[in-house]
Amino acid sequence: MNTKENKTSSTFYYGWVIVCLSHFTLAFHVVTRFSFGIFQVPLIEEFEWGRGLLGGAFALSMATYALGAPLAGSLLDKYGPKAIMPWGSVVLGISLILSYFISSIFEVYLLIGFFLGGGLALSGFATHSAIMPRWFIQKRGRATGIALSGIGIGILFLAPILERLISIFGWRITYLIFGLVILFVIAPTGFLFLRDHPEDVGQGPDGDPPRSKEDFEKVYGEKHQKKGIRDVFKEVRHDQRFWFLMVIVFGIGFNNNTIMSQLALYLIDVKYLPVTAAIIFGSVGFIRTIGSVIGGWVGDLIGRAYGVSLASFIVGMGIVFLILLPNFGSSLTYGFIFAIIYGIGTGAMSACYSALCGDCFEGPNYGIIIGFMEICYGFGGVLGPPFAGFMFDATKSYTIPFITISCLMFFALFLSILLHRTIQREKKIS
Repeated sequence: MNTKENKTSSTFYYGWVIVCLSHFTLAFHVVTRFSFGIFQVPLIEEFEWGRGLLGGAFALSMATYALGAPLAGSLLDKYGPKAIMPWGSVVLGISLILSYFISSIFEVYLLIGFFLGGGLALSGFATHSAIMPRWFIQKRGRATGIALSGIGIGILFLAPILERLISIFGWRITYLIFGLVILFVIAPTGFLFLRDHPEDVGQGPDGDPPRSKEDFEKVYGEKHQKKGIRDVFKEVRHDQRFWFLMVIVFGIGFNNNTIMSQLALYLIDVKYLPVTAAIIFGSVGFIRTIGSVIGGWVGDLIGRAYGVSLASFIVGMGIVFLILLPNFGSSLTYGFIFAIIYGIGTGAMSACYSALCGDCFEGPNYGIIIGFMEICYGFGGVLGPPFAGFMFDATKSYTIPFITISCLMFFALFLSILLHRTIQREKKIS
């Protein structure tokens, strides 16, 4: 434990710097994945690749991310966030810069599918979620919600900017600019401001006085660091909560990645102009930001499992509205209504789910555990986009994949209620 920095507790809690850093970093990092839906439009026009084929590149990115998440979590638990997470920005930045030279589908799969997925494993949803329990206990839901709302902010601002840059300079220059910003702005910010524990700045969780050496060792001492990925899995595989969460996060991954990779194409299919589709796409991000913050706060009040169930219902209704959207014409108003419903639901669901995982499995090996969760998230992302793409190629419609997502959300609602009851029962036993 590094205690070389200021050892006096101050009125300002450095944990909020960590929250802001995660918010800022995720705004750029996760959009490297979700913006692929925007880049698909010029790629299809130039190379005439099918949506299913490009969906496969997106799926490879998710598979790489998912399989790399437990390893990244293990490295984070062993060496600390500061030594691991900023390198994700380096990998992402270089991957996007090299995307300027794409001329074959193999290069799309290599750069966007493999390297981008690896960069997100080092510094993406999983690792940024994993560090929140280190800094917050009582306000964990709110802190997590604010941090994850960066995803929505990124979609809100970066999606329209990327669309405009593509229309002005082309997709190659846009990839180059995006990569340079991540490599020379986001990465140095992480190296400069990231810390491993509140004790590193002379504070304790939630801004309380720093824990004693004995209390710190009980949670993060060396005796806890010897467990590998296999040992941790042996511990949690018999825990019912673990499997409930794994299924729920599969649904989240299937939903998030399918919708965000296909939404721009779908809106254009139902007669929205590309610039209008980008605005609606970005609006989802803005509303998702609000949903993350409100969802984290509501989850702190009513219980995070109930927060997940409520959010699942809202997302399911948003998908139903999306299916019905063509019946309303190319109205920007109805597009915004979809963005409101879906954005609130997805933001709240991510915040409540992440905080709920921390409640269940907080500890020295939490990075590995949430890495396991991200395998299921990635598996959902692997299946969803190519499934939607190939179904569209076969039927010229997204109805079947959208109905599948809605069913998964309502199943997640049911599982989260069971999970709440399981948690309450285990509390009574303990």
